[in-house]
Amino acid sequence: MSAHSSFQRRDFLRFLLGPSLAAMLFLVMLQELFGAGTTWLVIRVARDITEAHVTAGDFVWIVVAQTCSYLAGAASWIYAERTGFTAFGKYLLHFARSNRFRTALLGDAQARESTEPFLTNESFRVCFDLMYDLQFYLRLFFNIVFNATVLGMEIDAGLPLAYVLAFALLVILQWTLRKPLAAAYLHNQRMTNRMMARTYNAWDNIFSGNRYNFRLWHGDLRDRLGAALSAQVRAILAREGWSAISGIIALIIVLAATAWVAVNESGNVALLIALAATLPRQIEMTLDMHQLTAGMTDLLAIWTRIKGICEHMQPAGDERLEERIDFDRLVLKVGDSESSCTSLAEALKVVFAEPTGLVSVRGGNGAGKSTLLVALKACVGGRAYYWPAHDRLNFRFNTKGGAPMPEIDPDDEAEEPETFNAEEAAQEKTGYSSGERQLQVLREVVVETAQPIYLLDEWDANLDARNRQAARELVGQLAARARVVEISHRDAR
Repeated sequence: MSAHSSFQRRDFLRFLLGPSLAAMLFLVMLQELFGAGTTWLVIRVARDITEAHVTAGDFVWIVVAQTCSYLAGAASWIYAERTGFTAFGKYLLHFARSNRFRTALLGDAQARESTEPFLTNESFRVCFDLMYDLQFYLRLFFNIVFNATVLGMEIDAGLPLAYVLAFALLVILQWTLRKPLAAAYLHNQRMTNRMMARTYNAWDNIFSGNRYNFRLWHGDLRDRLGAALSAQVRAILAREGWSAISGIIALIIVLAATAWVAVNESGNVALLIALAATLPRQIEMTLDMHQLTAGMTDLLAIWTRIKGICEHMQPAGDERLEERIDFDRLVLKVGDSESSCTSLAEALKVVFAEPTGLVSVRGGNGAGKSTLLVALKACVGGRAYYWPAHDRLNFRFNTKGGAPMPEIDPDDEAEEPETFNAEEAAQEKTGYSSGERQLQVLREVVVETAQPIYLLDEWDANLDARNRQAARELVGQLAARARVVEISHRDAR
């Protein structure tokens, strides 16, 4: 199933909506209002200088206004972070709801490799890249609007018009260049993803110790690395080149307007002093303006990345399970009787023939025993509890908050997610052999779950004779209250 027909980028943006986003927006506006208030106070001080009315209180108010601006800005980042974390949590929850019963994809390596980066990395980074950019560019926007308003009210009405003209011209130029800039970013993302995809099999090609396989892997990685670097350089040159041009355009327009005011008001000493006092602020605003318009490129790049998230919200995969089952080689054993099925529908009839009891699936390697269990799960959904072979499912006994945090050393670097994942996986196995873990899982399933159907894939694969007897008793408890469909490499007794 393709995701782009049902989940669009606007749906992803809804994950950002909430009280935290509203608080961030309010605080950003408050920050720039106080900043514009500082500009107004500087103009008043400049005029007081000409009249010799300057007091220490004037400078105290400047400190107070700018301090409030800094504090509001710092607080806005807190709510930007909250918005990003909340959005990522909503994304994962929506992904879970959309794919919970698509069990067929569990063994689809291609679908997993294409989708997993969005679950483990890309979507999280997109949430925060988007929030950082929104916070930053909203601040620039309100800074320009509020300060330009103050300059127009206190110095000359032509100054805000100059900013409007410069901003409109830069937006038009940015819109004209949007496609080549977007193409550069898209190519950069594709080449980077292509390079990163090759690292997924680094472990196998390195630790197998085969020189032949390693040479092929290394050569391919080197080619992809070069292509990714070239794409990255082109994208940076496109962005930074445009940034330089836009900054020069904005500076020329604004300083030309300022010079025009200075020439026309050459006899107004108070105004000229105020103009001189705010000149650094005006230069800063031209820098903000070109960063704001150039930021359209960054937002466009994030918009492109969100498209990838949307397209993988419901991963596409080959879910034609029944075609992969060789029913001629499968037998469903119930007690002493055996049944052969020619279709999934017939297998379902055997499963639902009785409300309780054990159904053993037998057949040679490659016959599709595990695929049959997946197909049954896909058919009955939440009515069945499915325990796949070689699982990484969370259970109460192995979910204890993860690996303990190490002591903080300021000289250390933060661990990567992969490191924590490996540490927690190792901790889950601490104190348990594979057979003991299977017993723990079965005990917890018996006590904590209450489904009418249980699908157990290779539940006895790692058990010795003693533990296998204990596990068989647990499976028997399940079969006494529900229908259990199981796969074992040993004949059921």
